[in-house]
Amino acid sequence: MSTRASDNFNEIMRFVRFITSCVGFDVYDPNFHFSAVTITVVALISMYFIFTILTIAKEFHGNWMFMIQASAMSGSVVQACAKIYMGVSSVETVSKLYVQLNQNYTHFEKEEDARYSMALLRSCHKLRRFLVLVGISYMVGALGMIIVAVLASILTGKLYLIMHFHLPGIDVNTEWGAWATQALHCVCIILGGLGLYTGDMIIIVYLMQSFVYADILQLKVDHLNALSENQDSTEKQLEASAQLINIAKWHQTYTRFIDQCNDMFSVLVSVQVTTSAVCIVITIFSLLTSDWIGGYCYFCVLVPNMYLYCILGTILENCSEKFMYELYNISFYNLNPSQQRFVLFMLAKSQQPGAILLLGVMPLSVSSALQVTKSIYSITMMMARFLQK
Repeated sequence: MSTRASDNFNEIMRFVRFITSCVGFDVYDPNFHFSAVTITVVALISMYFIFTILTIAKEFHGNWMFMIQASAMSGSVVQACAKIYMGVSSVETVSKLYVQLNQNYTHFEKEEDARYSMALLRSCHKLRRFLVLVGISYMVGALGMIIVAVLASILTGKLYLIMHFHLPGIDVNTEWGAWATQALHCVCIILGGLGLYTGDMIIIVYLMQSFVYADILQLKVDHLNALSENQDSTEKQLEASAQLINIAKWHQTYTRFIDQCNDMFSVLVSVQVTTSAVCIVITIFSLLTSDWIGGYCYFCVLVPNMYLYCILGTILENCSEKFMYELYNISFYNLNPSQQRFVLFMLAKSQQPGAILLLGVMPLSVSSALQVTKSIYSITMMMARFLQK
């Protein structure tokens, strides 16, 4: 593995772009356009909605519980639609930010202070680890749903469908029809998991860069403090003032970065958190009222899926707070009056840390996810009492 931070970042991005290309949504390319793979994925999503509606119409027969059970995975498909919309509508912003991040790595790794390169490498390590953990959660969930349902069907001789929809014109009560339906379900689960992971990768890559911005600011402030200790000449005062302006520009760059991320991701994170919460409730209901054995694995995907963006939101909040604290760490009394006024202006601007908003009203954070979890628990308890009557 290369010791250069830019090489590490580019290696990660090659993997990210490979995965996004597999589902036809390499939105990092400014010339992105729909391909045959993209159309296939959109067709599968449309097919899921059509087949689910037809299955509900065929199997309903007054059994309102089946309608709820069949809707258990609809939330994940809605998330996929939201991620497609976000990616396609933000191609220009995504590609520009990608170029900007590349420039950050190539520029700061050339600094004489080795701490810059170390900070960038730490950021790459955190990003790689986060992507791997999320990828493993999707892989375990998708393969678990497939393997558990198939093994249960083989060992018991009873059909356990992976998903709820049936193929029109095919009888799932026949052996051929059952395995044909299972095969299509496998394709949908694998491509669905890959597609959801693709959308998550875009957000993970960008929001995890908040570590880079915060660490670089800390090093810039350290350099300013070293310069401010000795301003006995005009040249050194000018150098300290230039570094102060450099810090202000970096703070503005970070603020614009957060604003762009909020514009791109605010709708998506709201959709993901709310649909994950609804799907958790429906999945618990399905597990209590049916023999959907794959629902246990699906539940294990939904919980981290809901918390994923909230954890990223908390990381972003912490880095924004670090920005504010680092500005407070400037050796204020070593500066001249004009420099002190400039620092006060930056401090005033940093009092409202950047954050991604959930539903446009509350910051995206783990505390928000805990509030949602409390609501899920309350609804689940009411549902359990209802089913006992």
